[in-house]
Amino acid sequence: MLIRVAPLLAILGVLVVPLCFGCGTLGLEETDLPHTENYSLSQDTVVTLLNGDINGAIKVEAWGKDYVELTWTRRTTWSKSEFDKADVKVTQAPGRLDIEGKLLTKDAKVSVDYEVKLPSNALLTKVTSGDGNIRITGISGDTVITAGLGNISVQNTAGYLDITAEKGKIRLEGTTGGAKLTTADDVIEVVSADGDINATNSNGGITINDCKGNMTLETSHGSIHVDNLQGSVLVARTENAPITIKRATAVEVAETSDDDIKAEISSVGVNGTSIRVTKGSISLYLSSDINADIELSTLSGDIATHSFWGMTTSDDTTEGHLKGTIGAGGNKIYVETSKGNIDLFRSEDSP
Repeated sequence: MLIRVAPLLAILGVLVVPLCFGCGTLGLEETDLPHTENYSLSQDTVVTLLNGDINGAIKVEAWGKDYVELTWTRRTTWSKSEFDKADVKVTQAPGRLDIEGKLLTKDAKVSVDYEVKLPSNALLTKVTSGDGNIRITGISGDTVITAGLGNISVQNTAGYLDITAEKGKIRLEGTTGGAKLTTADDVIEVVSADGDINATNSNGGITINDCKGNMTLETSHGSIHVDNLQGSVLVARTENAPITIKRATAVEVAETSDDDIKAEISSVGVNGTSIRVTKGSISLYLSSDINADIELSTLSGDIATHSFWGMTTSDDTTEGHLKGTIGAGGNKIYVETSKGNIDLFRSEDSP
C-alpha cells in the first residue's frame, strides 16, 4: 500500500509546485531594479519627500556634492506585476524639489524604499510615509516627519523637528533647533541635543541625556529619565512608572502614580518646583548653594532630612508635614505623596 501512495504523492507534488511557483502568498520578497536620478539645486531649495500611505524605508543624508541623488526601489512579497502599481513622481520648480510616491491602484501590494542624498544648501521640510523606518542625517531646515509603524532616527541636523509616528521608536542625537516628538508603544530617546523638547508618548518611556534646553515630557505607563540637562524640566508626567531626574538645572513639575520619583536639581525657578506622587516615595537632592522655601507632605509615610544642613524649619511643622527655609529662602519647593516616604538629601550624596 505504501508503495502505491508514494508515487501518487510524487505526481501530485509535480503538479502543485509549478502552480505555486512565484505565488505571492509564499512571502518571498521580490525587488525591482533601483531607479537613480540626479537633480541640480539652487541655494536654499526646499525639498519634500511625500510617500503618502505607501510603506517602505526612507534614508535621507547630506553629502558633499552640489546636486541631489535620488534612488528609489520597489519591493513586493507578491508577484513582480505589483511593481507597475506604484510610481515616483519628481516635480522641480524654482526653489522647490518635490518627490512623491503614488499607488496607481487601490489594491496595490508594493512598497517603495528611498535613498536621498542632499547638498548642504538644501532644506528638507517634509517627509511622510506609511509603515517603515526613517533615518535622516546631517540635513538642515525645519522639518515635519510623519509615519505609521516604524522607527524614526534623526542625527546631526539643524532646524526645528516636528515628528509623529503612529507606533515606533523616535531617537534624536546631536540635533539643534528643538523638537516636538509624538509616538506610542515604544520609546523616545534624545541624546546631546540643543533646543527645547516637547515629547509625548503612550505606553512607552522617555529618555533625555546630555541635552541643553527646556523639556516638556509626558507619557503613560512608561518611565521618564533625565540626566545632565542644562535647562529646566518644565513638566515630567507619567502614570504607573518611575521618574528619575539627575543633574538638571531646575524642575518645575514632576508627577507620577504608583511608583517613585527621584529628582536632583541645582536651582528653583520663578515658577517654583512641584513634585507629586500618588502611592510612591520621593527622593529629592538639592545643591548646597540653593536658596528656597520648602514644604514636604505625606499622608502615610515618613519624612527624613539626611544630614541636610542649612535648613530652618517653621513652628507649624508636624508629623507628616514639614515647612522650612533653605539658605536665604526664595522660590518654593513643594513635595507631596499620598502614600510613601519623602527623603531630602544634598546633591553631594546623590548615588
